[in-house]
Amino acid sequence: MLALKISKRDKNIVYSASALLGVAVIINATFIWPGYESHPNFDTFFVVALVVALFPPAVVDLLDSRWRNAVNAKIPEVIRDIADSQKTGMAFTKAIENSARLNYGPLTKELRKSVSQLSWGLTYEEALDDLARRIDTSLIHRTVAMLNEVGRSGGKMYEILDSVYSHLREVQDLDRDRRRQMTPYVMIIYASFGVYIFVVYILFATFFAEIKKIVASGASFMSGVNPGLYYIWFFHMSVIEALISGFVAGKMSEGSVAGGLKHVLILLVVSLVFFLFIIGPQ
Repeated sequence: MLALKISKRDKNIVYSASALLGVAVIINATFIWPGYESHPNFDTFFVVALVVALFPPAVVDLLDSRWRNAVNAKIPEVIRDIADSQKTGMAFTKAIENSARLNYGPLTKELRKSVSQLSWGLTYEEALDDLARRIDTSLIHRTVAMLNEVGRSGGKMYEILDSVYSHLREVQDLDRDRRRQMTPYVMIIYASFGVYIFVVYILFATFFAEIKKIVASGASFMSGVNPGLYYIWFFHMSVIEALISGFVAGKMSEGSVAGGLKHVLILLVVSLVFFLFIIGPQ
């Protein structure tokens, strides 16, 4: 599974560049081609601009969240190994150095950097605090705070570490349960969007198609019904629903609005393909 650590500075750069690129597409669609008055082509280009602006941030957030989740998954193992080293009589700082020799996936590099800082003369509290700042997840902040307290307490620290390990496991189990329980609700969001798309398809394949035939036959009583106008309205509604539903899905499944970027992107692309290629401009 592809994962990558991305700093806040790099994220801001990607977000800014994506926003500027999206604005450039909108300006082109408004003033150059096809022009603001060219409906529904302008609406299509507006959605394309949204997709262009959201794609890089969605990829960046996905890669970074995968990296952070992979790091969080290994934190209890580090605590367990430090506790095991303590049981053999190893000093606390030495136990941290010993754990850095093991493989914890993406956490290994960060842990070894902290061990290097210990060799440079930093205290274990300073090294661990810097570790928490680099990883920057709520779980690592809580873990580092507990480790600092454990280091100050002395005595049979492995007993406390065993308790910390059990606590972190319970926290992760609760988080997995929450994600598993939220999955059906995310599926409901996608299903409701699919129902909306299906209803729109039925309307244009039957009702509006018949209206166009009646008007083409010369009947004047249905001439006031404009399928092209309804096409634009339904297209706008699908874009709004994609934005709201996507962000809600991200908040429910991952507890983060930014986690909804990928859902928004998927729903926008579905809307664009559906209205552009299945229904087609009216």
